[in-house]
Amino acid sequence: MDNFALSVAAGGVPGVKSVNKFGAAPDGLQTTASDVWSLCNSTPTQQIWLAPTAARIHAIVSASANDDGSPVGTGARTIRIYGLKTWDTAESSEDITLDGTTPVNTVNSYVIIHRMKVLTCGASGPNVGAITATAATNTTITAVILAGDGQTEMAIYGVPSVQSFYMTRWSCAIAKSSGAASHAVFELRVNENPDVQTVSFLRKNDLSVQSTGNNNVEKHFDNPIKFAGPCIIKVQGIASAADVDSKSGFDGYLVTN
Repeated sequence: MDNFALSVAAGGVPGVKSVNKFGAAPDGLQTTASDVWSLCNSTPTQQIWLAPTAARIHAIVSASANDDGSPVGTGARTIRIYGLKTWDTAESSEDITLDGTTPVNTVNSYVIIHRMKVLTCGASGPNVGAITATAATNTTITAVILAGDGQTEMAIYGVPSVQSFYMTRWSCAIAKSSGAASHAVFELRVNENPDVQTVSFLRKNDLSVQSTGNNNVEKHFDNPIKFAGPCIIKVQGIASAADVDSKSGFDGYLVTN
């Protein structure tokens, strides 16, 4: 293949993987710092995403008894989770058979879970209730699939020390409002040493949008920005009004060192 991006996506370039991360804060961007992920909503339930303070077993559970793999339910039956077991090992995954509203523990411990998706489901699928991954000891939710979404929407990504992430594009948007005009500033933030601490993120780039004009904007990097692992990349936003529906995502290449 002559097209490098297509060759990477097709698995034709050893040691290089294409990554697309996207997130949404449904009616959840606030006037104070808000991470773009599914649990940042208009309540807000949890504006700031929190990583486990160490590798943790995670309890996977649905808010609906219909999300059950044994006996099979009408909603989600099995899901796959993706994350890092340590900050020095590449991404791994495992499959979980759901048990409705009864938590099922992961086999592995994870320092971050940055993606989950429904693998199998019944007629009411992909998932009837919200499916959460809660870290043991910390008791914080690391990832969530909102009801009906079928996978996580979190503009958050963990990179291990054995790899580097080269960002080629990031974007953000807010929904046009039928009421008063609103605007938002989005910040690309990176924790450059998550193996040491989990809450400090440096501000690396900015984008701004407004509901009355250009409510979607993206930035391309002709020279990709390198983020060496270990690190956590995330998008955070601050809106001019409460409960603004927002979205963000980023693309790039994960390269083995």
